[in-house]
Amino acid sequence: MYLDLHELRGRAHFHREMQDVARGVNPVLPAFVQSCNNAVSPSGPCGCHLKTLDPSISPILQLGGEVWSKSLANMQPLSTQIKRQATALPSVYRESNLGHRGQTEEQDHELAPLPFHFIKEALPTLSGYLPVDRTTGSRVYYVYYEASNSPAARSDTPLMLWLNGGPGCSSLIGCFYELGPWVVAEDGILRPNSFAWNRKCGLLFVDSPVGTGFSVAESDMDIPTDQERVAKHLEFALLSFLEENPTFKTRPLFLAGESYAGKYVPALAYHILHQSRSGAGTLKHQLAGIAIGNGLTDPRTQVQCHGEVAFSFGLLDKRQTAHVDKLAREVVDLIDRDKWLRAHERRTAICSYIEKTSGVATLLDIRRTTKYHHSQEGEEFLAHFLNSPPVKRALRVDEDAEWVSCRRKVRAIMAQCGTSPRDALCQTQFETFLGTKTGQDTMKSTKWMVEEILRMGYPVLLYQGIYDAKDGPSGSEAWMRTLEWPGAPSFWRGERSVWKVNGELAGYWRRGQNLTHVVVAGAGHQVPADQPEFGKAMIESWMKQQLERR
Repeated sequence: MYLDLHELRGRAHFHREMQDVARGVNPVLPAFVQSCNNAVSPSGPCGCHLKTLDPSISPILQLGGEVWSKSLANMQPLSTQIKRQATALPSVYRESNLGHRGQTEEQDHELAPLPFHFIKEALPTLSGYLPVDRTTGSRVYYVYYEASNSPAARSDTPLMLWLNGGPGCSSLIGCFYELGPWVVAEDGILRPNSFAWNRKCGLLFVDSPVGTGFSVAESDMDIPTDQERVAKHLEFALLSFLEENPTFKTRPLFLAGESYAGKYVPALAYHILHQSRSGAGTLKHQLAGIAIGNGLTDPRTQVQCHGEVAFSFGLLDKRQTAHVDKLAREVVDLIDRDKWLRAHERRTAICSYIEKTSGVATLLDIRRTTKYHHSQEGEEFLAHFLNSPPVKRALRVDEDAEWVSCRRKVRAIMAQCGTSPRDALCQTQFETFLGTKTGQDTMKSTKWMVEEILRMGYPVLLYQGIYDAKDGPSGSEAWMRTLEWPGAPSFWRGERSVWKVNGELAGYWRRGQNLTHVVVAGAGHQVPADQPEFGKAMIESWMKQQLERR
């Protein structure tokens, strides 16, 4: 079957690639394609091998000489691309204290764009707080942008819930840095995003779990420690959103996210399909599919690929790879004995070893020279923007709320304390865990939930940026090969095909029945930011196909 990803022909075409300095890209690392053998490798499930790209295919992933001049050396981050779109901006801006739907006093002044001010044109359609249960005052914060150019009637226009990962990382990163209609540039000014994902669907960004981003945890005990509670909170919040806005009840619902949302998304979908409380049938009827980008979904399988993936990128030699493989086998043994904390500690040690030995800043994108969340071009300037009083007023945020990209407290509680009731150590010495990365939820798999979603016939899209050496294509394909569902034979019999957007290599795709897998060229962990045009083409085409089949 043909994956139609050419709807963007004739639209403005910008370089999607990142500048070395601004994005933190290291352009001297070799670019290789990861792939997995059809059979399980004797050394583990990954079966990865090194494959260089044919220069005749596309220059986007090539190295050296004339080809490199069209490659990473000219790459630009999304926030830098936005600067090039200045001609699309209104010639006159209005600084406004306009609240939600004009509910607060309007103070309009004709001004040039100013940093840390929310212009009227960029105001969300809806924003505010949603309850997560009936017993506490804890709430999740949300921002909603309506579809900008949907061909369908409003009642049939899809609704997409987007979740970032962490645990504890705000979905406003997705909204204002990756795929929302307005992106905060390095100068602190909102710029329109030509490759936003809300052209064909409404986008609902939710800070989850409670305590994340602008969301409010009435007490630390309200912060979830497992996926079931996260899913229950999100379901309650979604139902509250539908009750406040009844016109959304007829609209197809897609659940999407990246990274640790590789757990959130299938857990929420599974909960909606199997364990929803009374009155939640609306969500089950609306559910149209799930999408996971660079997800941590089945850690037991994915950790076994870390060594071979690092070797395929040239980050480790054979001896170093053997050492990583030995540590990975220890992780598997710990998981099999339910030693979740120790398993995650060992996995963290593996990733730290690879980064230290190879010299890369982060396995999430081996081209970067800085870690995520430690670069002025990333979430730091986003934090300055979102914490400014005019922006908080415009977004209907609690006055005393403080936004950070990733909340260490949420990571510490959710990752470390295990299932409720929490052990005494977490209750009394919780602060000692802040900043650590060991956890009980982290190494638990949600693959079985993905299997059940597939068995029930719901569409699943799994996509990864090719430069993610931690949660990228090889580890994802490895756990995909262990999925047990009726469509598995036809999925793996199908050929993996080259995918192009406007004649340019965008990656590779495979589809069988209700499962689609896409590998995105030129992207790391954050596909919508790294390759915005490719990401938009992918999600719009996939949603269109699923809606046509409903």
